[in-house]
Amino acid sequence: MRSMGISTSALVKRPIARGLSAALLIVLTSATASAQAGSDSSIAAATKAAFAVAPAADAPAEGNVATRLIRDVGRDYKNFLSIETVMWLGAGGGAAAAVHAADDSIADWAQRENLDLPGGEVYGSQLFQVPVAIVWWILGSAADSDRNAETGRDLLRAQLQAVSWTYAIKFATNRTRPNGDPHSFPSGHASTSFTTAMVLQEHFGWKAGLPAFAAAAYTAFTRIAANQHWASDVVFGAAVGLASGRTATIHLRETKVSIAPLAVPGGGGVLVNVGTHP
Repeated sequence: MRSMGISTSALVKRPIARGLSAALLIVLTSATASAQAGSDSSIAAATKAAFAVAPAADAPAEGNVATRLIRDVGRDYKNFLSIETVMWLGAGGGAAAAVHAADDSIADWAQRENLDLPGGEVYGSQLFQVPVAIVWWILGSAADSDRNAETGRDLLRAQLQAVSWTYAIKFATNRTRPNGDPHSFPSGHASTSFTTAMVLQEHFGWKAGLPAFAAAAYTAFTRIAANQHWASDVVFGAAVGLASGRTATIHLRETKVSIAPLAVPGGGGVLVNVGTHP
């Protein structure tokens, strides 16, 4: 059995976002009774400006659910073409190139062992992952859980990214699978399962991310054991999934600024809060 080569750039580490919250307080005070009248107008102007900015920051998104989803998915495609994505795909490509030399021997070993590893074919399928994302979103919304509703929505957006980019690469490369079928590179099961793992890790941390990544790694390995993919296919598929998951959760790492008026004895002020998504 022969497999095709893959070119790539260097391996880099994934940046890990940390929350940042800081409050800046600007206080306006008066020194004398005559100065108080003059400062009052300044305070009123500052307060009016603060009220003008705050609603813009907290304003709800325009359009219905479908319109907002389409808009955000379109933004995801734009954001996917980023330096961070180049880093993820470069790292995945480098790892896939390193594994590529052993593709034949790994495939031969898997066939000799005749491993029976159930579950991966179902778990990694987009026909499973996409409905799960939709149901998660619906149940989270029905339960009034903003966190779970947002998680389900991000899972759906990330899966749309992963599936579309995976199949675009599949048809562009048309690599032959170890069993002789076409469209081997990259593994769609690896990309979808690693997409889910990344989204869950971004939303809930490693308490959810670790088991999700373990399930993704198992799923990827089952594709090799089933003679459906070369080892390098699943490695690069994982990279596509990680990049897709990161792209759909950019909003969790964006810095948010809110401004509000503040009353203090003898004057007034403006409270500026700078932080990241909780």
